[in-house]
Amino acid sequence: MRQNIIKIVGLVLMLTVIFSSCEKWIDTDININPNDPGDVTVDLLLPATQGALAYTYGGDLTRFQAMWMQHLSGVERQSFALERYSHLDSDINNLWNTLYGGALINLNDMIRKAEETGARHYMGVGKVLKAFAMMNITSVWGDVPYSDALKGLEGVFKAPYDSQQQIYVSINTLLDEALVHFGEQNEPLAMVPGNSDLIYKGNIAKWEKAARSLKVRAALHLSKRNGLGPVRDLINAGGLISDATEDFQFNFGIPANENNPVFQFQDQRGDIRIGKRTADMLNATEDPRTSKIMALNGDGLYIGSGPGEALTTASLIGPGYASVNSPVFFLTHFEVKFMEAEAFFGNDNNKAATAYNAAVKASLAKHNVSDEDWEAINANEDAGSINLQKIMEGKYIAMFHSLETWADWRRTGFPTLQLPENSVYPQTLRRYLYPLNENLYNTENVPAHTPTGRVWWDVE
Repeated sequence: MRQNIIKIVGLVLMLTVIFSSCEKWIDTDININPNDPGDVTVDLLLPATQGALAYTYGGDLTRFQAMWMQHLSGVERQSFALERYSHLDSDINNLWNTLYGGALINLNDMIRKAEETGARHYMGVGKVLKAFAMMNITSVWGDVPYSDALKGLEGVFKAPYDSQQQIYVSINTLLDEALVHFGEQNEPLAMVPGNSDLIYKGNIAKWEKAARSLKVRAALHLSKRNGLGPVRDLINAGGLISDATEDFQFNFGIPANENNPVFQFQDQRGDIRIGKRTADMLNATEDPRTSKIMALNGDGLYIGSGPGEALTTASLIGPGYASVNSPVFFLTHFEVKFMEAEAFFGNDNNKAATAYNAAVKASLAKHNVSDEDWEAINANEDAGSINLQKIMEGKYIAMFHSLETWADWRRTGFPTLQLPENSVYPQTLRRYLYPLNENLYNTENVPAHTPTGRVWWDVE
């Protein structure tokens, strides 16, 4: 018994020594995970955020409305339901959480750290990306949290919603501030964007052009409120994306963890096909972009599925958008020229026609399918032949799988669309529902809305 007591006492003393002196003999870095740093620098935040934004923009943010705009057609499972406007708040939950809980919170962190270290150019890049994200968010939802969003650490757990009108003011402020930052000197030893910038490799002149081009897009969104004069003013001021080498886009890679989101969705789900509206327009003129936008089906044909038709033998999305390393286009030179064509139509039809022709040719060149004979017929408008329908339908093809097509349709009514068979709603949807989590946990702030209702800039 006495020996057992001595052993117990000895064990207690040993444990006491161990626990009281562990900091003296155990390396305090032993439990630090090198792959989970406590602080992330701006050069690490930037590429991760760019990739996340591109994956979201090329994926969930765009895919739903691409079916409603009949670029695509849902033929099975969830996509078939979404095609018929069966749009639930739970469908949109992950998208909202990814944008707010991922991209925006990282951008806020990057901008803050860049400001603290005097990395002015990182601040500018962060604000351009934040403006781009917010423009997409408000375009599809309308009023959204902004001024008091992402302030959980400050105790704000139920953020109020800013009006869409105010959101666009904030977007333009971000872009104006970014342009100022791009013209400033970085503090000594401050980081500057270089290879960590997966979009422009630190080329600030290209970032400036992207910022000014986004201002044109924002003004065009508001044209039903403010007219096209502000759009023309921005175009006339110049400094926009002027060729394909300046395109604002994200290039995906060959390794599996770098693959394009459209490729991944098509490879893993396969319940979406090309929409008949798009296929018919391409086939009608034997458009050289057809093989880039559509893939041949099992019978060697380029065909689309009609709204609600669920034609599983229709063409899949083509290699220009659904290869493993296809880029996701944020804003391109050809879009700038289409915006110019629309802005000057009815004001200077010569300029509108010239811009339209340049836009179509630039779109073909983007896919390396330039064709002088085809362009002589289909990109040869003049002041007498150009009209709004041609401009918007030309843009509809060129902007395949782009979120801007939905904004264009809500503004202009082009292209004309057919309701899906057995549609849940009697008209084409004009906005996304607010997500389930907001409806459950931020109920008092979520605005009243329906998916067929109009956002603020979408006036009748």
